Amino acid sequence: MRNVILKSAVVLALGVPMLAHAESATVNGGGALTTAARLDFSITIPKVLFLRVGTGGLFGAAANGAINLIDVQVPAANVGNGTAVAATAASGDLTNGAVTALLRSNAGTVTLLAATTGALTNATTDTIPWSEIAITNTALVTPAFANTFPHLAALPLTGNSANFAPGPTAKVTNVGSTWTFSYKNTNTVPFGTYGPTANGRVTYTASVL
Repeated sequence: MRNVILKSAVVLALGVPMLAHAESATVNGGGALTTAARLDFSITIPKVLFLRVGTGGLFGAAANGAINLIDVQVPAANVGNGTAVAATAASGDLTNGAVTALLRSNAGTVTLLAATTGALTNATTDTIPWSEIAITNTALVTPAFANTFPHLAALPLTGNSANFAPGPTAKVTNVGSTWTFSYKNTNTVPFGTYGPTANGRVTYTASVL
C-alpha cells in the first residue's frame, strides 16, 4: 500500500507543472542575484449590440419584450385643423408619447433602420401616412448621456428608412435620448381608429458588421 501511495505522489508531482502557466527560476551565488518569472494574459471581449426603444432595462439586463403604444386621441373640435395633438399620458415609457431610446455597441459603426408595412389603416382601409407623425429629440434625464441618440429621419411611408448611426468613438457607441411622438393633424381624414394592428407598428433594427 505504501508503494502505491508513493507512486501516486510522484505522478501528481510530475503532473502539476504541466498544468501550470506560471514560471519559476532559481539562481545562486555570492553577489547580487536577479531572477524573473513571467505570466501571459489573454482577455476576450465579445462583440455586443444593445437597442432599447421604450420600456426595457439598461445594457446587460434581461431582454424585455414589452411594446409601448403611442395613443393619440384627436378632439372632435380639432380634427384636421393643423394643431398638433400630443399622445395620451399613458403613451410610451416616459408618458405623453415620449420613449427612452438607447444604443450601445463595441463593434464600430451601427446602422439603425426604421421599418413600416404601409400607412396606418382603419377598419375600412382609409389611411394616415407616417409623415403625419412628428418626432422630437431631447436629452434623456435618467440615465443621463453625454452623447445623444437623435431620431434623424422621418418614419418611412413603407419599408425601411436608414435612420442614422452616430459615429463611434474608438469603435464604441454609447448614446441615449428621449424620442417624443405626436400627431401633426394636418388633414381631415375619415373617422376610425388607425392602427395599431392595421399597419400601426414601427420596427427598429440595429445592426453591425
